Amino acid sequence: MYIQLISLHGLIRGSHIEMGRDADTGGQVRYVLELARNLAALPEVDGVDLFTRRIKDKRVSTDYSEPIEELAPNCRLVRLPCGPGRYLRKERLWPYVDEFVDAMITFTRREGRMPTLVHGHYADAGYIAKEVASVFDVPFVFTGHSLGKPKLAYLMDEGWTREDADKELAMEHRIQVEQDCLSVADLVITSTRHERDEQYADYFKEEDLNFQVIPPGTDLDRFFPYYDYELNSNGIDEKFKQARMRMRRELNRFHFSPEKPLILALCRPDRRKNINALIRAYGESKELQAIANLAVFAGIREDIESMPENEQKVLTDMLLAMDRYDLYGKMAIPKNHSSEFDVPELYRLAASDRGIFVNSAFIELFGLTSIESSATGLPFVATQEGGPQDIAENCKSGYAVDVTDSQALTDAMLKLLTDHEKWDEFSSNGVNLVRKHYSWETHCQHYIEAIEQIVSAPSRTPSAVGKPAVGPRMVNVERMLITDIDNTLLGDDQALAQLKQVLKDNRSRIGFGVASGRALELVDEVLEQYGIHDIDVIISSVGAEIYYGPDRVPVKGWGAHLRSRWKPERVHAALDGLPFLHMQPESHAQREFKISYSLDDSMPPKEALPLIRDALSRTGVAHSLIFSHGRYLDILPHRASKGKAIRYLSSKWNIPLTNIATAGDSGNDMDMLTGETAGIVVGNYDPELEKLRESKSSRVYFAQAHCAGGILEGLAHYGFIGSPAAHLRAVGA
Repeated sequence: MYIQLISLHGLIRGSHIEMGRDADTGGQVRYVLELARNLAALPEVDGVDLFTRRIKDKRVSTDYSEPIEELAPNCRLVRLPCGPGRYLRKERLWPYVDEFVDAMITFTRREGRMPTLVHGHYADAGYIAKEVASVFDVPFVFTGHSLGKPKLAYLMDEGWTREDADKELAMEHRIQVEQDCLSVADLVITSTRHERDEQYADYFKEEDLNFQVIPPGTDLDRFFPYYDYELNSNGIDEKFKQARMRMRRELNRFHFSPEKPLILALCRPDRRKNINALIRAYGESKELQAIANLAVFAGIREDIESMPENEQKVLTDMLLAMDRYDLYGKMAIPKNHSSEFDVPELYRLAASDRGIFVNSAFIELFGLTSIESSATGLPFVATQEGGPQDIAENCKSGYAVDVTDSQALTDAMLKLLTDHEKWDEFSSNGVNLVRKHYSWETHCQHYIEAIEQIVSAPSRTPSAVGKPAVGPRMVNVERMLITDIDNTLLGDDQALAQLKQVLKDNRSRIGFGVASGRALELVDEVLEQYGIHDIDVIISSVGAEIYYGPDRVPVKGWGAHLRSRWKPERVHAALDGLPFLHMQPESHAQREFKISYSLDDSMPPKEALPLIRDALSRTGVAHSLIFSHGRYLDILPHRASKGKAIRYLSSKWNIPLTNIATAGDSGNDMDMLTGETAGIVVGNYDPELEKLRESKSSRVYFAQAHCAGGILEGLAHYGFIGSPAAHLRAVGA
């Protein structure tokens, strides 16, 4: 098996992981690295590649710019370009994910090894994995980690509006992508039953959707028991010993009585981690203060004022609470620690003094820190909302409590700190049962069992690559031009004549196609009217249909590909009743793979589109929604669009996307203009395409000339042809 894993966001490298540096460098980073390494060690697995974003930014280490990093035998971390080089938070990456899709397809083909499956982690990587799996006709596996709908509910409880959440966090788009992933995933892996039953509860799911609860493992080489120092200290890596002394010195800077047991907390400085609940419980309990010290390691920081607003507030509130309860000499809030060596030693230091670990988050989707602490022999008290319930049940190494009940939290901490028999019982249970339930060996065994079932079954995302219907012409072209028709190819008769001559002169090496929202019969009418005959490819009905050559041979494989998971009756049921939408009445407007509406003047698009997207999300139908010219709405299967049809052609005929020029003027051309194609926006473009200029993508060229003149200008810009002026002189002669 060759397994491709994708984790797009966050700072990922094989060692010295910067856990807690920001909101995007959390447990997912550690999870995907350990998953990749441990899967690669199995005899059934020939190789694992973990794909992430390449980052070139002076603010971060140069490690993140290395194209390939060897993680272990048969295991690589592959970094591909995705948008600008600078480090961006995940919500800012959405405009660039198609670039990553193209880059990953190109990389895979260059390597010459077909993946057995593609596994996306989080929504952005889920989208990429879905697209790549479809191209190679292999299963798509999805792990959401955290989901948009529960987060949106939390934000709205905090006073956010939907508009704020969408503007700041692209929440509407994220939720739609998650729904699309669930609609076509061959397997969805969750870490806990709570995640499966509660986090996904508000998403539409087919009854046969394959969910598997497979808890992550933990690195038992790092999280060994605290008592190993007494039994076999010679076998312990010196780096752990150095970290132990470093962390001891760091804690001693804060604590007047360092011999007391330690109440330890490790988390990001995020309000959802509910750190102040722990500080309040400790500050209001004289008994806890008398018998134990408190240490809160809340991320990594240099200067609170330079941090994001959310983190600033959390850390400031911590300092204010420390002052309010006069916890000087009793509470430590160190600024820095490493996840590689310092964190395991913090658990062991706390366990050596018979302390406890506390996770007071409002909700914890998994609860990896409770497993890590248990593995070292340190009992825990954690939130009962989410994964820690499973951990407490499986490992019997801690209490899961209602952390919003300050007394319940205090009582659980006091119980473990004062009942020595219970502490010993939980400590031993943790060491023994983590190894049974939460080892990477166990995780990977269950993972392989789950994927063996889907690898042998038909994929829910069938291949975009079929056997060629035609050959000689497409095999021999080096490059292609695919252009929109209205207001792009047409609109300037003189420039069109120039373009036709250029294409005729270069026909042996440049293929020519059109991509239109029109149905085939209307495309033929307009091409005949303007004397355009040498067409190699027609992409019609906004990408729902593809035809080859002068005989208009339909590409049957494309139709079979689109038919999977397409349920037009659900789309009609969701949208036909919306009063501001009207079915386009023309016979050619409605196709097998295209449902078309017009938006009337009773509601502006900015108000109507969220309602439309919400209605569609409840259908569970994976779809593409295309809105253009401020009025027209097309709903297609999720694999249909102009851009996706072009990727199909690129893959099928082995024409690199960089060798395909695409030209357009409006919103329904958007996805064929982005990615690795040589995108050309003609000078008379609609305002809908202005966002492409703002994205600063190096693969979109904004021409000055209008219509076909802009196409010529763009072809010259990308080196497909020489100067347009030379062709103008040739035609004039």
